[in-house]
Amino acid sequence: MKTTRTFSILAMVRRTKTNKLREVPVIMRLTIDGKISEIATKHYIKPELWDSNQGKVKGKSIYSKTINDTIELFKLRAKQHYNKLIEEGKDIDLDAIKNGILGIEEKQLTLLDVFTKLVKDVKAKIGVEFSFSCYNAYKASENHIRNFIYLEYKVKDFKLKELSYKFIADFELYLKTKGKCRQNGAIKHVQRLKKAIKIALKYNYLEKDPFLLHSMSKDKVVRLPLNEGELELLKNTRFNFQRLEIIKDMFLFTCYTGLAFIDAKHLRMSNLSIGIDGEEWIYTERKKTGNPCTIPLLSPAKAILEKYKEHERVITSGFLLPIPSNQKFNAYLKEIADICGIRKKLTVHIGRHTFATTIALQNGVPMEVLKQILGHDNINTTQIYAKVTNTLIAASTQALRKKLAK
Repeated sequence: MKTTRTFSILAMVRRTKTNKLREVPVIMRLTIDGKISEIATKHYIKPELWDSNQGKVKGKSIYSKTINDTIELFKLRAKQHYNKLIEEGKDIDLDAIKNGILGIEEKQLTLLDVFTKLVKDVKAKIGVEFSFSCYNAYKASENHIRNFIYLEYKVKDFKLKELSYKFIADFELYLKTKGKCRQNGAIKHVQRLKKAIKIALKYNYLEKDPFLLHSMSKDKVVRLPLNEGELELLKNTRFNFQRLEIIKDMFLFTCYTGLAFIDAKHLRMSNLSIGIDGEEWIYTERKKTGNPCTIPLLSPAKAILEKYKEHERVITSGFLLPIPSNQKFNAYLKEIADICGIRKKLTVHIGRHTFATTIALQNGVPMEVLKQILGHDNINTTQIYAKVTNTLIAASTQALRKKLAK
């Protein structure tokens, strides 16, 4: 709470301003910590009727009594609102007191006030701290929040101070039902809402954290990378449609570099350089975390760069590869998997997993080195790929176990 040294409210007249009847306005002067603000009472009197010592109108006429009652009412409201702000632990400023005197309710901040501000901040930091796809994810969360508020409460917005654990729990249920989100997708939307609430708490817009007792657990997702046989099958398959041939090459590039979709898409010539071993390397920073990545440019990946260096989109964009949107990329990969007879779910991110397991770990690249290549914050994240490798080993030896058990 902000403390104050002085607080006073006095009635006075503005003798330098007169109306057509040569009357002067009666005003209230509010002073807090030496700062002054004035409030018009909308009353005018003859200058000679004002008692400066008493701070009120002389006489006992109905008109004098009306003005003096207004003055006392203003003083009473000022003291009441001042005490209320102290009790509620709020900052005491001139605007807050003036609003209390005039009966103007303080604007109630809403959930969408805070969340849309967060979305605008994310948009402003695209290319610096966030990617465009990340911004779209926040917009999707905003739309879910809007839809939930309207469907659940039949209003367009929700007062921030009325947020509760029930709101959070009901929003989670909405995401999984009417929002048609899977568990992990719902968690992402709830996490973005939680980020907005943390901002509100930081700026004292909220007194209690509605997330205090809330928790969600992610479904464990095992992303199976391509094994050597599947990788060779994909490399040797030729597609009748150029779009599928291009996507195949773009996916193979991620398999041989470990680059995430957004990092591969924004790769430029300036990211290529000769390393201390005399070979070409990729030097870049992950868009997601800002962590540096140092990646050897293996011959299959180098051949793909060479193949597309004259592609129209490469020439016009300045990027090294003609990579489409993430949505198109994944849709075309599904077609490719069906044509090749690969039963695993292929997504852009599987390329990164394939590099980590089939290309790197299974060929003896140490975990610490792989951590640096992938741009992970800590070794625990990299070890997830080791667990996947163990899964593949277990699957490949299952037939042997059955044979020896006979």
